[in-house]
Amino acid sequence: MRALGVAFVLIAVLAALVPAFNNCTYDQKFIQLPGGATIDMKCFWTSRAAIVAAVPLGIVGFMLALSRRKETQRSLAVAGGALSALTAMLPTVLFGVCGMNASCSTVMRPTLIALGGLGVIVAVAAFVLAGRQTDEAPPSEGAIA
Repeated sequence: MRALGVAFVLIAVLAALVPAFNNCTYDQKFIQLPGGATIDMKCFWTSRAAIVAAVPLGIVGFMLALSRRKETQRSLAVAGGALSALTAMLPTVLFGVCGMNASCSTVMRPTLIALGGLGVIVAVAAFVLAGRQTDEAPPSEGAIA
């Protein structure tokens, strides 16, 4: 189970770092408003949301690597699968990316979709493997579970 937890952590790190350096704001591209002001494009907000999804995914991965109880592992697998699916949905149905041929549409979108899909596969594997194992350390009497 440690390997699957580490896989979640690696997916989370990549899901946070790749969008941070592959968006239009990082490439100094902005939307020019009629009054002369500039605003960030939607790929910037997708990259920020990817960080928001990646942080709890990394925490889930760390906790999954350390957990020994199958109920905990199954719960963490479900949480990891949901966060991974969210990661894949960010550049597609939730925020999206720019319509121009920029690094956000050529690098960030496919990377987040692939990482989200890989995370869902890891979550399913963790859920199935947790169901097949027995608890390593059952709680003793009088202990808080």
